[in-house]
Amino acid sequence: MTRKSRIDLAAGASFLGLALALASPAAAQDQPAVQDQPVAQTAPPATDTADQGDQGGEIVVTGTLFRQTSTATPSPVTVLSAQDMARSGQTTIADAVRSISSDNSGSIPTAFSNGFARGSAGVSLRGLSVNSTLVLVDGLRTANYALADDGQKSFVDLNTIPQSLVDRVEVLRDGASSTYGADAIGGVVNLIMKKEFQGIEGSGEIGTTEKGDGISQRANLTVGTGTLDEKGWNAYLNFEYQRDTNISLSDRGFPYNTQDLRSIGGVNRAPGRPGTNNGSIYAVVRPGHLADPADPLSGIPDGVAQVLNPAGCGALATTVVAPGTSTATSGTFCQQDLNVYGDLQPSQIRAGVTGRVTVKINDTSTAYASVSYFADKVSAALPPRQIRSTVPINTNGITLPVLLANGQLNPNNPFASMGQVALINYAFGDIPAHAESLNHVLRGVISIEGEFDGGWSYQVAGVAAHTWLDSRRFGFINIPALQNAIATGAYNFVNPSMNSVDVRNALSPTIIKQSTTDLDMVQAVVTKELFDLPGGPLNLGVGGSLRYEAVSDPNENANQDVLGLGSSFAFGNHTVTAAFFELQAPIIKQLEVDVSGRYDHYSEGFNHFSPKVGVKVTPIQQVVLRGTYSKGFRAPQFAENGSSAQLGFTTLDISAVNDAGYQAFVAAHGGATNPYVQAYNLGANTIGNPDVQPETSESYTFGAVIQPLPWLTLTADYYHISKDDVIIQAQPGPALDAYFNGRPLPVGYVLTFDQPDPAFPNAPLRPTIVGAPYVNADSLVTEGIDASIEAKFRLAPEIRLTTAVNVTDIFHYKFTTGGQTFEYVGTQSPYTLSSGAGTPKWRGNWQTSLEWGPATLTGTVYYVSGYDSIGFDQDPTGGCLYPQDPSASAKEIVDCHTGSFTYGNVQADYQFNDKINAFLTVINVTGEKAPLNPAAYAGPPANYNPTYTQVGIVGRVFRFGVRAKF
Repeated sequence: MTRKSRIDLAAGASFLGLALALASPAAAQDQPAVQDQPVAQTAPPATDTADQGDQGGEIVVTGTLFRQTSTATPSPVTVLSAQDMARSGQTTIADAVRSISSDNSGSIPTAFSNGFARGSAGVSLRGLSVNSTLVLVDGLRTANYALADDGQKSFVDLNTIPQSLVDRVEVLRDGASSTYGADAIGGVVNLIMKKEFQGIEGSGEIGTTEKGDGISQRANLTVGTGTLDEKGWNAYLNFEYQRDTNISLSDRGFPYNTQDLRSIGGVNRAPGRPGTNNGSIYAVVRPGHLADPADPLSGIPDGVAQVLNPAGCGALATTVVAPGTSTATSGTFCQQDLNVYGDLQPSQIRAGVTGRVTVKINDTSTAYASVSYFADKVSAALPPRQIRSTVPINTNGITLPVLLANGQLNPNNPFASMGQVALINYAFGDIPAHAESLNHVLRGVISIEGEFDGGWSYQVAGVAAHTWLDSRRFGFINIPALQNAIATGAYNFVNPSMNSVDVRNALSPTIIKQSTTDLDMVQAVVTKELFDLPGGPLNLGVGGSLRYEAVSDPNENANQDVLGLGSSFAFGNHTVTAAFFELQAPIIKQLEVDVSGRYDHYSEGFNHFSPKVGVKVTPIQQVVLRGTYSKGFRAPQFAENGSSAQLGFTTLDISAVNDAGYQAFVAAHGGATNPYVQAYNLGANTIGNPDVQPETSESYTFGAVIQPLPWLTLTADYYHISKDDVIIQAQPGPALDAYFNGRPLPVGYVLTFDQPDPAFPNAPLRPTIVGAPYVNADSLVTEGIDASIEAKFRLAPEIRLTTAVNVTDIFHYKFTTGGQTFEYVGTQSPYTLSSGAGTPKWRGNWQTSLEWGPATLTGTVYYVSGYDSIGFDQDPTGGCLYPQDPSASAKEIVDCHTGSFTYGNVQADYQFNDKINAFLTVINVTGEKAPLNPAAYAGPPANYNPTYTQVGIVGRVFRFGVRAKF
């Protein structure tokens, strides 16, 4: 099926619905029109819909097929209104959604700019990862981001949603495969856009950190005309723009700007240490010989190290004793904190345009068409690239030759006159490195809804979405060019400032690739009131959908000629057909039962039926009891079962693992002071497996909404989710445990090893890459509770106070692999699957707004609990992910624990008249600092966790803006 035919199919089906509506008998036109109405709220950021009551109009709530006047459903649904998000200080949809308490491990911040899914933002409800949270726009799917997180997990990029058009966000905190199909195991985020707009409305905002960096600029403009009730049509056009400048790590102080934490009881991980394969921008060389005379990468050191240009190194030069040797064989090295070259906040530019036309066809039928284009560009500076790497070839033994290609002695090799090669360790500081991602999303929707004779209501919609992601990498080293530059002496390692632009460009050509995704879908739903039960009408809804999805993500390093860049690619497409139903039965006034189910068929050959039962009991008006039971699934994504391969990296510190096998390895290398056994990048190479099957889930919730007084609402909902046949990457823990303890590797695993330890060349080699295909191997169970308290007071005729607290407590997050079950709650597990973010037990927020005439003052506090820095998927023994020094006085390091983080935002709004509003926002008003977490890797190596505590390293931020409507 060609792309044109797919789009024609979507458009044709929608226009078929339009024709049906126009052909409806005149008798049906006497029925009153049914329109979507926005949920009117003055509630805080996370308001449960069960307390909203009658909204004065019929709406469709996320998770059900029916229009209804009440938003109370058996499933817990959180609503974030546009006003709530604006007052909270969260300026993007990504920030607002990721701040809800039920978002947890696997959530993706934009600051993770050097990961697989760099330049994006994603939400992970219940900590089940972004690929188990379904994101919808007006109840319809959209195309995924073109790069999968960790090369595996596909998701919708929240950075490409137009913030200024969002009327509200509904977050279904329950499994919803019975309505929406795959990927809704953890829940659903439904972004509800404005349906109708008249007039002109716009806003402008500017902000900066208290340090004067991270300048932010935002502007939007919406122009609309026409009214559905009077003119029978409405049209609007929206423009949105955002620009945030970068923040460099060099502009933040200790301990975020260094990898040398010895002064507070930590260890030294700064590049340039003896024995490490990460060098500084000042080349260090050692005399040696080649194990294979024909291989310049097989260098074996024979003598002490020295700085190639001591004058350039200056005060950074350090004389040390090489591990396992005497003072006589010590050398001189240049230690340097390269992370100061990187960005803790990337620069970002977002811009987009959206147009929508809505037409009232007759008294019972309405149609709309919308088209949107959004672009999001994220650029981040990176530390300079290293000359030593393990991928795609191992250059840890790279050497400078004695003679150049023209037969002259090599001026870069100070040992050439003695006939010895020079083993070199170096970072290319004269070649700036950075990564750039420009994501484009083009999306069109055509929808028609209305009524037939006999009380049938219908909706037919077609959506086509296409993304194209332009990725560029600068500063990465081309292997053939490097080998040529070394052989000819073209690159000056002694004084890199003397290198010409041509030499640098030849050594580091720009790496460019374009990745794409597609989603084309047609969906139709009909509903009808069958007959009356004692509690109200029995409603039936049935529907079907046809969906096409595709991804084309080529390999940036297809020729295996870029140093330090692994293989990551994915190709695939499939067609999904589905049929679904829902039966809503108000058996009596106090009891409502909802039954739904969905059958999905994938062109790969697998099928799945997902049922769900929900019950709502209202014993008295002030109390609602609710519960659900459902089964769901997550279909394998193209990176998992298509033509794909991914090579990602985590951090392994062999010396920190408290296990006899690991410690024997450490002893064979002279002890824990040898950098060879300290922290280094460990690769995980995973390939697609066409035989993997869908993940399946079983979940249930039960809770209560209590409103003892008109101004007070209490909610609590318990959730339990079990997930089987979890599709996993090559988790390094089991293979490493087997290798270091002398046992056979688990079936399917392959290890790739490093060059020998220079100090102990006969000792066992350390693994550099763990390889295996994707498999259905594991299972997990998570359970917890969401709770909220909301109170609204009218203190005086013009004074209103609204306050609400929302918290999530995770009781368990148990992961079973290889016959062992590990508890992840309160730890930095899953280390690999969450990019080192971990699973905090508690998350919460508290917002209070005081409205006094035209003025409003709002304070919002966010909290995330601490966790132990252990990752069972990385180290099954439960050892600390960061080395511990029991004699140190720095408690935060000795305890192997990352502390909790609490920060608050304050915003003041003033409504000058019915047209002009101004606001001042202070983010992180008390200037709280991010807790120390040297084991995190979901961002630059800056000793903090950007997933939960990015605000703490950015610091206090001030923003001022004006909104106007005419």
